[in-house]
Amino acid sequence: MPDQNLYLKAIEATAIISTICVLLIAALQRFGSKKYLSIGYVIAISCGLAVGYYMLSLQLAWPPRNALERFLTLVLPAVLVIELVAGFHRLPNWSVWLFRVTLALILPRILLHDSVFLMGSEYGWLLWQIYLVQLVCGVLLIGLWALLSKLTERSPGVSISLAIQMSTLCAGLTVMMALYIEGGEAALPLVAALLATTIVGSLLFKRSDESEDNGMPVIIGVGVIGLFSILFIGRFFGELTTESALVILLAPLLCWVTEIPPLRNQKPWFVGTIRLFFVAIPLLVVLFLAKRDFDQNVAPLIVDAQFVPKIYTDLPSRTLLLSRRNVQSR
Repeated sequence: MPDQNLYLKAIEATAIISTICVLLIAALQRFGSKKYLSIGYVIAISCGLAVGYYMLSLQLAWPPRNALERFLTLVLPAVLVIELVAGFHRLPNWSVWLFRVTLALILPRILLHDSVFLMGSEYGWLLWQIYLVQLVCGVLLIGLWALLSKLTERSPGVSISLAIQMSTLCAGLTVMMALYIEGGEAALPLVAALLATTIVGSLLFKRSDESEDNGMPVIIGVGVIGLFSILFIGRFFGELTTESALVILLAPLLCWVTEIPPLRNQKPWFVGTIRLFFVAIPLLVVLFLAKRDFDQNVAPLIVDAQFVPKIYTDLPSRTLLLSRRNVQSR
């Protein structure tokens, strides 16, 4: 069974390490410019994630053997490097977005590498299906990333970051209930690192000039990539439904509701509250339905703590999931 105490310890450790890093960044920049704040955010998030994933004992290997390991060893470092390079402000904005778009387009192929879908088995896809999935998923990811980044420029604040983290936490819990425990676990340190960096950073640097680097592109980029990857893994290597994955992925876009004229010029705290309220509604619905299905289909079969490791063989409906994960592990 999942160890809730271990989860709490990993979350706490991740948040503490990220917080300490942000505080150190604040101390170093107290007498200097905040031009490179994004670089400090990358360091804070990276250190927090390293500690959190170490405490969860997520097994890594090189070369990575499955989608989760590719997410941890290839995808996350890639987006952190992109945001690190962007943080130096030496490249034009269009070139930074070229790197982001490239990552978004190849990300589905990275996660699907060596999976049953690409191996020509009875569950394999035709070539046009592979390209279609990659294109549709890539466009969705680019659209989400671009729209949230644009909204951050129009109406700065922590609410957009918090909305992404709410969705990521919902994704992790839902993927766990979709019978991919490790896939869901990966969301917990990610949420903790981003949340700690967002809150502490906003408190320390809230008086920064708008012309200065506020670090939010890092939070948005890492958050969106992490959210998409966890949902993608849960959908294709767990039993997360397409409908649930899409609702969770697109929920942060409801932050745009505050751009309608009656809400646009309200006080920032009111705008942020409305954003989080609208984002929370579909996420709570997805969690409720996932918990209901879990209680109906899985919970009655759990008779002792030794059941979970056998769950894929005990449930006939999980046979396909077992075959997918076994193929990826080879």
